Amino acid sequence: MFYKHFIFFILLLTPHLNLEAQIETQANVVKRIEHGVKLLAEKQYVKSIEELVLAKEIATTHQWHLQRFNAILNIGTNYYLMMDYGEAFHYYFQAYEIAIEHLEKPQQMAVFNNIGALYGEEKDLLNSKEAFLNAYNLAKEIDDKERIGSYGINLAIVLNELGELDSAKYYIEEALPYLVDSHNVLLLAKLTKAENFFLRNQFAKSKQIALEILPLIKSASLLKAKMTVKDKISVLLLLAKIYIKENELDTARTYALVARANENKIESRVDTYNCLADIFLQSNEYQKAMAYKDSVIMAKDTLHSIKNTALYKSEKVKFQIKNYKQKLLQSKEELDNEKYFFYKLILAITIFMGFLIWIYKNNSLKHKQRKKIVELELSKEKSEHLLAEKQHREHETLVLLEKERLKNELDSKNRDLTAKTMYIASKNELLEEVIQSLSTNSQIITNSELKKQISQLKNHVRKDTYWDSFTAHFEELNRGFLDRLMKKHPNLTANDIRFLTFNYMNLSNKEMGSLLNITPQSCRKRKERISKKMDVPETISLHAYLSSI
Repeated sequence: MFYKHFIFFILLLTPHLNLEAQIETQANVVKRIEHGVKLLAEKQYVKSIEELVLAKEIATTHQWHLQRFNAILNIGTNYYLMMDYGEAFHYYFQAYEIAIEHLEKPQQMAVFNNIGALYGEEKDLLNSKEAFLNAYNLAKEIDDKERIGSYGINLAIVLNELGELDSAKYYIEEALPYLVDSHNVLLLAKLTKAENFFLRNQFAKSKQIALEILPLIKSASLLKAKMTVKDKISVLLLLAKIYIKENELDTARTYALVARANENKIESRVDTYNCLADIFLQSNEYQKAMAYKDSVIMAKDTLHSIKNTALYKSEKVKFQIKNYKQKLLQSKEELDNEKYFFYKLILAITIFMGFLIWIYKNNSLKHKQRKKIVELELSKEKSEHLLAEKQHREHETLVLLEKERLKNELDSKNRDLTAKTMYIASKNELLEEVIQSLSTNSQIITNSELKKQISQLKNHVRKDTYWDSFTAHFEELNRGFLDRLMKKHPNLTANDIRFLTFNYMNLSNKEMGSLLNITPQSCRKRKERISKKMDVPETISLHAYLSSI
């Protein structure tokens, strides 16, 4: 087991004073406490206790709770360093009562930390762990980083001894960044880390750290960082144990003997004598090993008589009862707070539910209104759509009627054109017959004047005259038809185009035959020939094909 080396606080700051009448007296009490702490650092324990007791009495008379707390806490520290753990616990218990009744968390965590150190000295590791953990948690609550680091190291020391190495490592790693400006505590943190490596059987890492910090550590004393550190002997014994594990017994003996030479207190001897006994036992020097074992027993007996064990146990029970009552009180306060919070939560939930119901009803009403509006808009849109559709149908009907009218008008004009064309054609045929008849008349042949007039009449009546007139009128009525026809079928002749024009006008074979001076049968055959020439499908009539152009 490692010799514990804890950090404990011996002086707390005094707050600013508010009453002018108390300045001198309270300042004197603070000076007495500071002087008592100075005597404590100089190991003049009796004088330190006398000064601190006087300061405590004055502070008690005037009910200056902080000064009374500081004086009592430091009296307990004197007894701690004198190894009178019973008296130390007695005064720490008094300081704890003042802290929980009149002061704040910084004072409470200082007491928990010092009581944790007492438990550690008595090997009561579970209670020591609980006390250090209480101090650590209070430091966390007020975010005191220096105290978080210091208390975390104390907690790690106990966890190392309990074998909870992973937890100890966590607190060590957390504490290191907070201790950069606290040189002595940082050395203690590194020593605790080295012990953690040793317990993990990582001897090389442990030895490296121990050898690194050994030259930096001074012998056990009260340091300016408000702590005591029994550290040099701890480092020497750690190195001795490492070399024992590595079976380098001569080197281990050297470090153990240096530790024995540096020890000046009875509490340091137990671990030193145990270490030397182990070394001599493994070296088969049984007589020396037995001698050191006897020294261990004698040292423990001496310690037992010094520690005032009976008072320690009595004050320990009182503290545990007081601490238990305090926890019950805190639990009751937490329970009351929980009840109050629960009532507020119920009220808040009720209000929130009412608000949700109101929102739901309001949204439901808005939803119904929106739904009604949407229905009206849909109805309006449907009506407008039906109206637009009706108007569209009416427009389509008007367009169809207009197309029908134009078609009928076109057909009518085409019929008129056809009739006119047939009339001109028949008239020309009649005139030709008359001219032919007159030309064969012997009386007219001998009459030069009549012969001249008949010749002029022949020039006036030409077969293509009516066709030119027909083409002009047809193009006027059916614009672009002939151009589209010639573009699509450029191989058509003039006679073909004339025939197709009459066909486009939907004339019968008889009517076309009359215009073209051919029989209806010839007209039918010509229609078949031209259809093949134009590659008109058999399923489509020639008139229908022409109408699609």
